[in-house]
Amino acid sequence: MSSNDSFDSVMLKITQGLTGNPETDFEYLGKTCQKYNDHPMAKEIALACGRLMYDMLPDDKKDEMNRAFANDSLGINETLEEIRFNIFKKNYDKALDMAEQLVTKLEKANMFEDDSVSEYRDFGEYFEQVLYRFIYKPEKTLRRSSIPYAEIYLLYGSLLVEFNKLAQARAALKKGLKWNPINFQIMSEYMETFKMEGDLNMFFDLTIDAFRIAYRPESIARCYRNLGYYFIEKKKYSEATAVYILSTTFDKQSQQAQSELYYISKVAGDIPEPKPADIEKYSKKYGFPFGAHKDIIGLSNAYGEHFKKKGDTESARYFYEILYGVTHNDKIKEILDDLKAN
Repeated sequence: MSSNDSFDSVMLKITQGLTGNPETDFEYLGKTCQKYNDHPMAKEIALACGRLMYDMLPDDKKDEMNRAFANDSLGINETLEEIRFNIFKKNYDKALDMAEQLVTKLEKANMFEDDSVSEYRDFGEYFEQVLYRFIYKPEKTLRRSSIPYAEIYLLYGSLLVEFNKLAQARAALKKGLKWNPINFQIMSEYMETFKMEGDLNMFFDLTIDAFRIAYRPESIARCYRNLGYYFIEKKKYSEATAVYILSTTFDKQSQQAQSELYYISKVAGDIPEPKPADIEKYSKKYGFPFGAHKDIIGLSNAYGEHFKKKGDTESARYFYEILYGVTHNDKIKEILDDLKAN
């Protein structure tokens, strides 16, 4: 057999040899995979054969395998719980030491590594996967990691920030963003490292980019507060006032915006409250959206409508709730109320 055969042609040949009898097919797949050990895509072929073998298992055997894997994950989850507890108790040294050990262990194991046909990601919820597909347009099969890499690197990176180890923190947070580029918390911590170093231009550029993944109102508000900090540092107080006021329309609970507006009034006097036309002018000038990013609005609306037409009320509500959260549109509220009534 030729090592020049494509992955698809190899898998076609392999699957054509299956009989439908799990006992013989198991042995067949094991032997056949070995024949491709020298193939350039040997790893991908082995993984695909493994998935075929898993699919052949009876449900009770699948449950047994899943429980065994869950037990290993449980060890990871218990470690995460202890790290979180130590952070809560402000035992940052112990938390960082545990996080470093966990990261070292996982990186050594090197599980769920991307290959030529699959990529593994760790999304927190469904909209993140939808947004990832829209932004990055992956050509490989997207598969879910069973290990919460995104949270692990978020905690590790945040602890490194706490100790002002900014270069190490950025490296850890970038790994977290590899596992979930749509995770706004990780992106926020990553942006913060540039703010702490005084690299305001990078802080500004990353904030503009972060609007694309800000699909919750609190995240949009955070982006506007970031811009407010930038504008204050640049002594552009009218712009700062505009974005801080805009941030309060998305997060009324944040005291930071009010504190910064009070600070502006002390250092720059009374800045006239911006009109919508003023905010729109600043939006065009500096390149930030006036409200939620258009892609967030478009995707949540399209998916909400899609599932509504299919009669999938739960999924429709999920997407319309995201849409209403970032728009507070009365018509969307009416749709949500109708969905909740059904």
